[in-house]
Amino acid sequence: MKMHLDCPECFVRQAIRTGQLLRCPNSVLWDLVKGCGTILSQIEHEFSPPQNAVALYDMISLKVGKEDPFYQLKKESTQQALALYPRLKEKIKNSADPLDTALRLAACGNVVDYGVSSDFDLMKEVEEVFNADFFHYEYEEFAEKLHQVDWILYIGDNCGESVFDRMLIEELGIPVKYAVRGGPIINDVTKEDAVDAGIDQVAEIVSTGCRAPGIVFDWCSDEFKALYDSAPMIISKGQGNFETLSDEKREIFFIFKIKCKVVASFLDSPLNSMFFGRTKTVALDPNGS
Repeated sequence: MKMHLDCPECFVRQAIRTGQLLRCPNSVLWDLVKGCGTILSQIEHEFSPPQNAVALYDMISLKVGKEDPFYQLKKESTQQALALYPRLKEKIKNSADPLDTALRLAACGNVVDYGVSSDFDLMKEVEEVFNADFFHYEYEEFAEKLHQVDWILYIGDNCGESVFDRMLIEELGIPVKYAVRGGPIINDVTKEDAVDAGIDQVAEIVSTGCRAPGIVFDWCSDEFKALYDSAPMIISKGQGNFETLSDEKREIFFIFKIKCKVVASFLDSPLNSMFFGRTKTVALDPNGS
C-alpha cells in the first residue's frame, strides 16, 4: 500500500499523541507539530505509510529527547499481557479448538498499538474476541497449510501483543522463527522486548534488520530476505506489516485489527473489524500467479 491523502493528518495526530503520552509541555507539542510540517514537505508519496513513518518517529525522538520514547510503555504493556497469560493459557487448553482460540487471542492482542491509539481496554477486547465476527477468517485454509510445512516465519508487530503471539506459537506445533524490528520505533517489538515476552522460550528470534514499523525490503538485511524467500509459510501480525506486504504475490496469512479507514477501504471491510487470512488476490490464486 502506498501513502494516501489521509495519511499526513494521521502522522500529525501520532506526533501530538506521542508528546501527550510522554506528558511533554505545550512548547514541545508545538515543536512536534512544526516538525511534522518539515517531514510532510519531504514525504515520498510512493512509499508505504510505515516507510515514511521512520522519518516521522526520528523527528519525534529528537524533539522529545529520547531515542526510544515508548520504552517504559513497552515494558508496561508486556507486563500487563503477561499477567493475563496463565488465565488465557487455561482458556486455550480447555477450549474445543485450542488453535482457533489462540488465533482469536492473537488477533485480539493487535489492539496494543500506540501508533494508532493509546485508548484501548485489553481486558474488554479479550472478553469480546470469542464472540466477535471476523470480517475475514481463513481458519480452515490455514490449518490445512499448517500440516504441509515444517517451519514458519512469524513477523511480529507490537509489545504486549507479542505475549499473545507466544500463545499462538505454542499451539502451532512446529518450529517458528519470530521476526522483530531492527531497532526501536513506536511500541514495535525488538529482540529485547520479545525476550521480555518469553518468545525466546518458544521460537528463534530473528531481526528484520530494519527499523520501519513494517517490512521494507530495501532496508531489510540480506539474512532476513533469505529467510523470507525460503519460508514455507508466513504469518504477519499487525496493520503496519500488512501495509508493507499487501502487494506481495506470495501467500501470507495476515492477522490484525483494521484500525484505519484507508486500510478498511482497501480491504472493503468495516473499520475496527478483525482480519485473518490472505489478500484477495492470493486467496483466489494460491500460487500467486
